[in-house]
This record gives sequence, structure tokens and C-alpha cells, in this order.
Amino acid sequence: MSVLVTMRVKVKDFENVKAATAKYRGTMKRLGCHWSRVYRAEKDPNDVLFLQEWDSHDAFNAAGDEFGEDFNAILQPAGEWDDVVWHLSDAAQIE
Repeated sequence: MSVLVTMRVKVKDFENVKAATAKYRGTMKRLGCHWSRVYRAEKDPNDVLFLQEWDSHDAFNAAGDEFGEDFNAILQPAGEWDDVVWHLSDAAQIE
């Protein structure tokens, strides 16, 4: 079953986020990312939240092993990443 990954980080320049996500879009798809969205906080547009659905936690980790260092080098985060991997619960769903 797929997992939802949330990653929040403060960046210095949002243009770097756009460059990093554009560079690795195809690679992420190949490694098991179903979709990815990037959100910016209303009060601080350099506070960035990534939402991604992956085949599995292992697929997410493998992607990080393959290109994580370069992704961070492009992104140049101004703070620490806050990553959480979420598994779908058995609570009632709204569709």
C-alpha cells in the first residue's frame, strides 16, 4: 500500500525549490512517486511543505539515497527538514 510523505523546510529562495523539483520530477516518478505537490505558507512563502505519495516508505528512502544530496545542494534549505511518513488508516473516508 502506498504512503503519504510530508516534508516541511524553510528555504532561502523559492526559485531553488522550483529548480530542484523540475530536475528530479522524472526520476521521482521512475522511483515510485505517484504525485507530488509543493505548498508555501501564506504568512511566510519561504516556509515550504512538500506532499508526496510513494509506492512505499522504502521507495521514498531509495529516492533519497539516489539524489537527496544533490536535491539539497540545489534547494539550499535554510533550516532542518521535518519529514513524516503517513499510512492510510481504516477510518471512514470522504471521496
